[in-house]
Amino acid sequence: MLSLVSLTCGLALAGQAPRFPGWTARMEMAGGLSLVTGLATVGAGLKAYCI
Repeated sequence: MLSLVSLTCGLALAGQAPRFPGWTARMEMAGGLSLVTGLATVGAGLKAYCI
């Protein structure tokens, strides 16, 4: 569930970044980190599940 929330927040941040020109770089960075964290959480969950 945590991975789904992280992926969704990452997509929302990165998608809305162009609407805020002063914060675009920060929002894209936060969105990218959130996406990577979500994917890492999915990978860790799969690894733990398969063992």
